Amino acid sequence: MIYRALLEEDFEKLPAVLRVFHSAPGQRRAAGTLSIRRHSAFLAWLVGFPPEGEHVPVRLDVLATEDEETWTRSFGGIVRSSTQWAAGGLLVEKAGPLRIAFRIRACEDGLRFDSRRAEVWGIPVPLRVEALAHGGETSWEVEVKIAHVGWYRGVMTLKS
Repeated sequence: MIYRALLEEDFEKLPAVLRVFHSAPGQRRAAGTLSIRRHSAFLAWLVGFPPEGEHVPVRLDVLATEDEETWTRSFGGIVRSSTQWAAGGLLVEKAGPLRIAFRIRACEDGLRFDSRRAEVWGIPVPLRVEALAHGGETSWEVEVKIAHVGWYRGVMTLKS
């Protein structure tokens, strides 16, 4: 699986819930609620950022193969899909016209994502994305920040 391949031996440092979520082949699901804020409506629309809200129900379905993962996120019924794969030691995610390459690393009690480059319709853009997932027993806290676009944070629970 791509997260194990990118993190190598550091994969074992992740909390158990994140190891399970990022290592199982096939279908995985998580659900939770998020607080979502937007800074720029146009930029948020351009990159497919979800609508603003409090206690927004979210569902995440992941279909993992050996080489890539398809992530389908439903934010209060608004569905966004993306594909992730490993390339050049980075995690690449493509969602519509947006493509972002992340350096991922295991941190104290979770997983950190830092963008290294981004493109919209193949044109490089100065988009800064940071994400952090802190794991617990059966759930994890997630926080995603996209400079000048917005942020969301909340708790996700692994579903069987």
